[in-house]
Amino acid sequence: MSSIKAELVRYGAKMVQARLVAGAGGNISARDGGIIWMKPSGLALDEMRPTDLCGLDLKTGRQIKGSRRPTSEVNMHLAVYRARPEVKAVFHTHSPWASGVVTAGITLRPMFAEFVNDLGRTGTIPYVTPTTPRLAAAMGKKARMCDTIFMVNHGVLAVGVTMKQAYFRVVVVEDAAKSLVAACVVGRPRFLSPRQVREILALDAVRHRTKMAEAPETNRR
Repeated sequence: MSSIKAELVRYGAKMVQARLVAGAGGNISARDGGIIWMKPSGLALDEMRPTDLCGLDLKTGRQIKGSRRPTSEVNMHLAVYRARPEVKAVFHTHSPWASGVVTAGITLRPMFAEFVNDLGRTGTIPYVTPTTPRLAAAMGKKARMCDTIFMVNHGVLAVGVTMKQAYFRVVVVEDAAKSLVAACVVGRPRFLSPRQVREILALDAVRHRTKMAEAPETNRR
C-alpha cells in the first residue's frame, strides 16, 4: 500500500475532526511522482480508505488508478499542481468560519505570528461557479502567487510541499477567522503592522539559516 495514499486518508480524517468540512464537502489530493491521488466523489473525508482514492495522470488528466469517480473539483487540483511543480499536496475546505468571514467581504489579515509563519502568501478570488473550467483556470493562475487562497462563497484552498504544511494552513486560517470574529464581538481587532510582519519573517529567516548551519554536511548536499 502506498504510504502517500495512507497519509492522505489520515489527513482527510483530521480535517473532519477539525470541523473544516461537512458531509461530502471539501476535497484533498497529493502528488506521487506523475500521479495525483485524489478524494473520490460522494464520500466524506473520514469515510475514505486508501483503495477508494483515484489516481490521475498529471500530464493528461486521465484517471489511471482506482475504480471510483474523482472529486468534481478534479480540474482545479490538476491546475494548481501544473502551476506549482514543487507542490505535493492541495487541500480544499469549506471551513465555516473562514468561508463566512471572507464571503462577508472581510479580508483576513495577520493578528498573530502563526498567520505570518504558516500561511505563506495569501490571496482572495471572487466567486466562480464550482467545478467549472473557469474556476480551475482562476485557481491555477492564483496559485502561482499564493499558498493559501480564500474563495468567496466557496471556501479555502491551501497548497504545501508536504501534506502537513497544507493541513496546518487550512487549520490556521480557520483559527484566524475565529479570532477575528471574537475580536470584533468584544472590541476592535488589532492587526500586525507591515513592520511587525517583516520582523516575524526576519526571525524565521534567521532560524532557517541557523538550522542549515547546524545540519550535518551530508544533509546539505
